[in-house]
Amino acid sequence: MTEPLEEPLKIVVTVEVTLARPSEWTTAFGVEGRSEIRRDVKAYVGRELSSGGVFANGEVEAEVTLR
Repeated sequence: MTEPLEEPLKIVVTVEVTLARPSEWTTAFGVEGRSEIRRDVKAYVGRELSSGGVFANGEVEAEVTLR
């Protein structure tokens, strides 16, 4: 059995989204243009990541920083 880790552990996760048809995003969410779609997708992913799982419900104490 290993000793439990007590030091902070930093984990970096990169998320890449490739929209096969950006026009579908426009149809679904009314956002047009590459930069606007890019901004909207980043905001959507950020909301999803920050709103769920063990980090949001207090089960695991962690600081989640989205860039």
